[in-house]
Amino acid sequence: MLRLIGLASVVSLTAAVLLAAPVPKNELPVLGKTNANTLIKEYKEKLVINASSEWNGWPIANAFDSNEATSWYSANGESATNGKEPWVRVRFPDNNTVRRVTILGNRDPDWPTGYTATAGKLEYLDADEKVLVKEDLVGKGDKHDFEHTPKEPIVGVRAIRFTITKDNATGNCVAVGEFQVE
Repeated sequence: MLRLIGLASVVSLTAAVLLAAPVPKNELPVLGKTNANTLIKEYKEKLVINASSEWNGWPIANAFDSNEATSWYSANGESATNGKEPWVRVRFPDNNTVRRVTILGNRDPDWPTGYTATAGKLEYLDADEKVLVKEDLVGKGDKHDFEHTPKEPIVGVRAIRFTITKDNATGNCVAVGEFQVE
């Protein structure tokens, strides 16, 4: 009798897995709601944003414009593939408490492949540029999005820097679609 119950359980679980709907490849890998991007929106006119370099026509502002279809690109030759570590940084006018950072991978419709960051280092900095918290991240999903939600909110954050440590930069530069902070 127990074997029959066990066999029925295995059959029903197998059927459930086979009948489950697939997760779309362009779906964000994060469970729950989309990043509200509250800190970027709140300080929009007072942010200091910069990057290690920019490709002409794809400035750092593209990564902070709330438009996923625009991307920042590093300069030609600046990629982890070429032994460089391109970075993006946002600096706030005040200390903040950060609950979540999302960095969307490249979504530029004209250049969708070959400029993808696949791993990076996220650093939360204080007013003196001292590292408060550092996290090594791996891009997830089809677009290689990065997500960091600390167990406890990080207090006293004045700036956040994301450094790309690995990429598939077949075009000799790398791109970030959007940088979101709440």
